[in-house]
Amino acid sequence: MYRLGLDFGSTLTKMALTQPGEKDYPSPQAVFQYKTNDYVPELYKALESFLLQENIPLNAIDHISATGTHANLVKGDILGIPTRIVPEIESIGRGGLALTGLKEALVVNTGTGTTYIDASPEGYRHLGGTGVGGGTLTGLGHSLLGCSSVHEIVRMASHGKMENVDLLIGDVTDQEMEHLPPYLTASNFGKLAHPLYKEKASLAGKEDLALALINMVLQVIGSMAVMICKSCLKKNVVLVGSLTRLPQARDIYSMFSNVYGLQFIVPPFAAFGTALGSTLVSSQEE
Repeated sequence: MYRLGLDFGSTLTKMALTQPGEKDYPSPQAVFQYKTNDYVPELYKALESFLLQENIPLNAIDHISATGTHANLVKGDILGIPTRIVPEIESIGRGGLALTGLKEALVVNTGTGTTYIDASPEGYRHLGGTGVGGGTLTGLGHSLLGCSSVHEIVRMASHGKMENVDLLIGDVTDQEMEHLPPYLTASNFGKLAHPLYKEKASLAGKEDLALALINMVLQVIGSMAVMICKSCLKKNVVLVGSLTRLPQARDIYSMFSNVYGLQFIVPPFAAFGTALGSTLVSSQEE
């Protein structure tokens, strides 16, 4: 029998299908997503499409767990399958730990906004969040680039040069600064209105702005994680949620690991971590 986790985010609804008991730290057998809306029949259609795609009959699903900001869409059982709504905070924490096999970590859920969870054997605590996330990327993409498609922003960024937009440590000083390599950002978008960098800024095109925008969003998320880790004494940062799929995420967070002495981890299936975690919360509640 299978278990299905649903993570109803503000922008995307993600599904993770698991088969319990195969290993201590599960990962999804299959995943699926669609754009969140308030039209319940769309949920049923998406779910049926997912199961048809995986060649799994409805009666093979033991139960469904649902979490996230739009989980209130669930009213009773779904398609005759026992369904329960579970807490999002614990789902994020459990999912992040399950995907890495860690016993404790700061789990960072990167969605439309960003949430920080202290996950440990003692429990799961919401430590705070930031409004900077995928919504920032698409909103500013619309304003700066005339494009709100993440796919298109990523495509443009692949041809961008960040040094045409961001003020880097190497731009502001030629001194060697301990733990601060010259390629680190000193000010996001800092060259665009700086009188000393008019010539450089004049070279900035949409591709450069797209890369600088992605960099800013990911850096803000990472910088907050660093500060929170200092206060809650965590050494591991596990990133889950949709923004983990940005091509720049692994390089940026690898740099954060090296500079700040923390371990930033983007595990396989990271985008579906909360959906997976919801199945583990549901199992725990049985």
